Amino acid sequence: MLCSFMYKYFDLLPLFQQKSIKHNFCSVAVDNNYFLSAEQKQFYVENGYLVIKRMFDFDELYNFKQHFIRLAKGLVDKGNSTVVREPSLVKKGLKGEQAINKIQDIQYDDVFMTYTENPKLLNVVSQFIGDNIRVMHSMFINKPPGCSHHPPHQDLFYFPFRPAEKIIASWTAVDEVTKDNGCLFIEPRSHKLNHLYAHGQLPDANKLYHGILDKSVFDSSKYVQLEMAPGDTVFFHPLLVHGSGPNITKFYRKSITVHYASGYCQYVDVGGTVQEVAAKDIENEAQRRGFDLSFVDTWRLRSKQVMGARANL
Repeated sequence: MLCSFMYKYFDLLPLFQQKSIKHNFCSVAVDNNYFLSAEQKQFYVENGYLVIKRMFDFDELYNFKQHFIRLAKGLVDKGNSTVVREPSLVKKGLKGEQAINKIQDIQYDDVFMTYTENPKLLNVVSQFIGDNIRVMHSMFINKPPGCSHHPPHQDLFYFPFRPAEKIIASWTAVDEVTKDNGCLFIEPRSHKLNHLYAHGQLPDANKLYHGILDKSVFDSSKYVQLEMAPGDTVFFHPLLVHGSGPNITKFYRKSITVHYASGYCQYVDVGGTVQEVAAKDIENEAQRRGFDLSFVDTWRLRSKQVMGARANL
C-alpha cells in the first residue's frame, strides 16, 4: 500500500514529518514582513532545513487544535479532507482522537487554510521558492500515544514535479514536540547528494508508510532530533532524509504541515525511475475506483494555488 497521503486523494475527485539541537535563528515573534537573513538562507542551503521559532502564537495553535478535536468527534463536516487512522490503534478498539493519525488534504478546509495560506508563512516560503506558490499537499498530524514511528524517507518520492529546489515543506509544532513523543529526526546535508533513494514497505513500520530501502541510511548517529516548542516551524528540502519516532508518552503530539511548490515547476515522467512504483499504485487504485487518471492528474486535481496566477502545475 502506498503512503497514506498518496493513497487517499480520491475523495477530492468529485470536486474538481540521536542528538538534540537548539535552533535560535529567530527569537522574536514573526510577522508578515519577516525577512530571512543571509545566514538563515545559507544554513538552509547547506543543511536542507531551517527552524524559525515562535512563528505561530497560542491563539492560532489553539484554533487549529480545537478544530481537529471537533473533526475527530464528528461535530463538524470533514469536507474533502481525508481522515487517516493508525491501524495498530484501531485494532485495540480505540476511536476518534485516540486512533486518528492525521487529517490530510486540509488546504480546502476553512479553518486549516488559515495555516496553509497564512501571510507570514507564505512570505517565508516565497523567499525560498519565489512568489508563485501552490499548495501540493497538507496535513494536520495527531500522533496519539502509542503511535508508531515513521521510517526514514524523502518526500520527493511522492512528487512527479521538479525542480526539487523549488519545493519546500513547512512543519509547525502545535504541541511541545520531544524525542519521547516522536519528534522529527533529520539527516542534515543528505539533500546535497541529489539522490532519490528507492522506497518500499519496511517490515517493522506502519503499513501506511514507505521508507528508504537502503540500510546505509539507518545510521542514527547522523540524525538530528528536532525537539520544538509550540509555534516553532521547520522548513525542509524534499530530498532531505527524515522521519519521526514513536510516541511513547501518554500525551498527543500534534503538528500541521504543508508541501509548497513553485507554480513554475514542471510535471515529469517518472516511468523507469524509483518513483514508478508510486505512480503505478496510484493509477491502479484510481482504476479500481472507476477513475481514469494518471499520476500527474492526481496532483493537478488535489493542489491549490495560494500566491500568484496558476502556471504549470
